Amino acid sequence: MAFTVLLSLAVLTKLVPCARAQVQHFYSNPTLEPPTLVVETHNRSLTEDGYIFMTPFQDTQPSPLIFQSDGTLIWDGRAHVDGLQGHDLTVCDYEGASNLCFMYGAQENGYARGYGLILDQTYTQVLNVTSGNGQPALDQHEFFVKDDGTTVLATIYKQIPFDAATSAPGNTALENVTWIQVGIFQQIELATNNVLFEWQSSDFVPASASYVLPGKTDISGNGSSASTAWDYFHINSVDMFENGDYLVSGRHVKTVYRINGTDGSIIWQLNGMTSDFTQDFTFDFQHNARVRGENGSTVVISVYDNGADDSPPPTGHSKPGYEPYSAGKVLSLDTAANTSTLLDWYVSPGKQLSTSQGDLQYLPNGNKFMGMGDLPFAVEFTDNSTGNATVAYYAHLENDNTATFSSYRNFKFEWIGQPATPPDLFVFAQNCSTSPVFYASWNGATEVNSWRFQTSNESTGPFSTVATVVKGGFETQATVATGEFSLFTIAEARGAFDELLGASAVVQTFVPAASIANCTATSCGPTLNYTTAAALGCPVTRSTRKDPHNPPTYGFRFTA
Repeated sequence: MAFTVLLSLAVLTKLVPCARAQVQHFYSNPTLEPPTLVVETHNRSLTEDGYIFMTPFQDTQPSPLIFQSDGTLIWDGRAHVDGLQGHDLTVCDYEGASNLCFMYGAQENGYARGYGLILDQTYTQVLNVTSGNGQPALDQHEFFVKDDGTTVLATIYKQIPFDAATSAPGNTALENVTWIQVGIFQQIELATNNVLFEWQSSDFVPASASYVLPGKTDISGNGSSASTAWDYFHINSVDMFENGDYLVSGRHVKTVYRINGTDGSIIWQLNGMTSDFTQDFTFDFQHNARVRGENGSTVVISVYDNGADDSPPPTGHSKPGYEPYSAGKVLSLDTAANTSTLLDWYVSPGKQLSTSQGDLQYLPNGNKFMGMGDLPFAVEFTDNSTGNATVAYYAHLENDNTATFSSYRNFKFEWIGQPATPPDLFVFAQNCSTSPVFYASWNGATEVNSWRFQTSNESTGPFSTVATVVKGGFETQATVATGEFSLFTIAEARGAFDELLGASAVVQTFVPAASIANCTATSCGPTLNYTTAAALGCPVTRSTRKDPHNPPTYGFRFTA
């Protein structure tokens, strides 16, 4: 079969409103509906190499996602969360190799119940991590692989009875509270799933330390029952010091704690009502506290300072006050002098105030990468001090300006994805005498350089190459010029040296039925029901495909 080759390349990412998120649709893989990453600033000479890792949810299809820095989708992991939520997507070391690590589970009111998941570079599950010691299932706030991939730090939320008379005597604001929600973290050995260490907030932090009173926010709970337990602490991050101590963040107490790695006692606490340090800064309802260094009595940590919450502080608790916008902050603590200073801070170009979630990541070249949580923005800053860092990258998930979707933490990592599943292909022809249009994609593949399309009028071949095009985004479109129809196609994914990386299944060309014969692949309307007409010499086949004009809506409420 001889064809004249026309190299026609396009990225087919049709935008269709889905609730409030602006989502993409791909003809080769219609099950995917990721939001669009819009890049506002990208100074390639200043940015670190790597892909953008996000986990959007709420008014969008919940899924862990990987993007190129230009906004092109690389991987949509919705198949691994099965309609549940995925959070905290990172690249982690496990068994000497780079893997994807994240938590997935059912979203509750401000927390989750689920598992930790580790996928290898083929996106195959290698480990499913569960909580231990009879505790509830893991929460989404932390799944942090440590110790060269041998252990993980994970958070848990648990409801327990509360006796206000003995635990908070004389506190009238708590007199009707009979249940509280406590924060737990476990250090779990990955090889065995054994719990090496466990800490529970109520053993060391009193309920009176909370800035969020019962019933004051949509996630605080009123404390009247187990199902509405008062979330007085709200654990949202855990890290480790080199000596085995832990760094724990409690959002509702506005405090970061150093926890003794042997007995769980509090060594020091920063911020909140009873800080052990004098401070030339403040932070409010913080997230993602991380150890950045320790030398003698000097400790350097970072936090994402949200700066505000959904409600004002209780009467009489004026410290610390609200701030005009959220920021990533680097803090130095002198544990001998009990003083603490602000070393550096990073503020989004939009100077937004994100009331929940968020993170600050250190990149290998010294840059800082910041995710803004309930505002789905990602920002990369150059390594600079005193709040004057240059914005090297600034992007956000697109919406119609009324979005209620978030991305808990956003990261940047280098990654090589080599999917175990084959590439996807969709082939369309207007009728049985016109040349087909090819749409090819390979979810998760990072090494594809070009696509080679081979056609035949027999499903068993022989197949002839009719087009080879450079990859153009998540989904690549190609056509041939002669107008000659072909019935079967294979798409081959080729690497940088034209090596074969993978091939699709043999796919039959779809032709519109007579009732929609005037439509095209991109304008067929709500009835994407393709068939062929035997009278035209095409074997009869049928495929019912998802309607891109009426996508499903999603409505989840989460505040981290």
